Amino acid sequence: MPKVVISGYYGFHNSGDEAILHAMLLALRNEIPGLEVIVLSKDPDYTAREFGVRAIPRDKPGPVYQAIKESDLLISGGGGLLQDITGPKSIIYYLGIVSMARLLGKPVFLYAQGIGPINTAMGRTLVRLVVNRVNSVTVRDTDSKDELAGLGVTRPSLEVTADPVLGLEPSLIERRKGRDILDSLGMDGRPLVGISVRRWKGGETYKKVIARAADDLVAGGWQALLVPMHCPGDLTACGEVMAQMKEKAFLLDHHTDYLSLLSLTANLDLAIGMRLHFIIFSAIFSVPVVSIPYDPKVNRFLQSVGLPPGFSAAKLDYDQLSAGIKNVIEHREQISSALKQQVAPLRAEALKNASLVAELLKSF
Repeated sequence: MPKVVISGYYGFHNSGDEAILHAMLLALRNEIPGLEVIVLSKDPDYTAREFGVRAIPRDKPGPVYQAIKESDLLISGGGGLLQDITGPKSIIYYLGIVSMARLLGKPVFLYAQGIGPINTAMGRTLVRLVVNRVNSVTVRDTDSKDELAGLGVTRPSLEVTADPVLGLEPSLIERRKGRDILDSLGMDGRPLVGISVRRWKGGETYKKVIARAADDLVAGGWQALLVPMHCPGDLTACGEVMAQMKEKAFLLDHHTDYLSLLSLTANLDLAIGMRLHFIIFSAIFSVPVVSIPYDPKVNRFLQSVGLPPGFSAAKLDYDQLSAGIKNVIEHREQISSALKQQVAPLRAEALKNASLVAELLKSF
């Protein structure tokens, strides 16, 4: 029975990352029957209970060392682990886990990673030295491949696939669950816009602009729901947007698990958001999106599904955002149809990650 350790941003109750783990496990278990999985987690009890895996504390070197030693393979990913825009700790931690595995003679698979931005000399050096020594690398977009190549990563070959969440089959997501959440909030059958924002170091202006645009939608007959993807941080930011609105809006004001958020997203008519996986959730269900990127990874995804770049959170302008929202609403059907066509092939690419893991395991 093969045994793998998965290292990523798990157990932090970030809906996007928990959805990544969910999608990875579905794909891996489908490809590798009997697979035993150990996940390095911030909240091992939650991860073990939610995903049916063995989970250990990600910050306990002893148990991590022992788990890797007993495993057949380390999977690092998915998600944007190798970046230093939030500080140097992320790169040091994740590459430290990879280095531990290589020192133990274990193969390493970098799974659908989003690379960068990597701005520090130390970060760039560490990535070049460590990634050149792993066994297989897949990245979720071409810019990530270019980033690694630019850092001097020459082996193994770099393969572009897709974010693991895109491998989820939308027909298997229970939409009724999301509808029940909306009903419990007192929402009716009018068109619904989901708005998801996060705290961001770029200032507070973007919240005022989003609140004003949301007011326009509500005044025009829409219902607006503020959707935090990560509590408590996003809950605070979403609450601040709603507090600046003049029209009535709704707030998902408690932690909601990733499957419930997926189901809720399936019920939206329009999505306005900052976080990558809120945009991905929406795209899976062909929900037209208006994106407000705070990180290059968001525009990378928009490009992959044939959508124009979003409206920068750093320079968010009311007139531009308002015009963008009106344009999307006017072309909702065409955008929805185009998303369905663009996302379909990405599902196959997302699932390919697991088949490549299976091939690597067979070679050892």
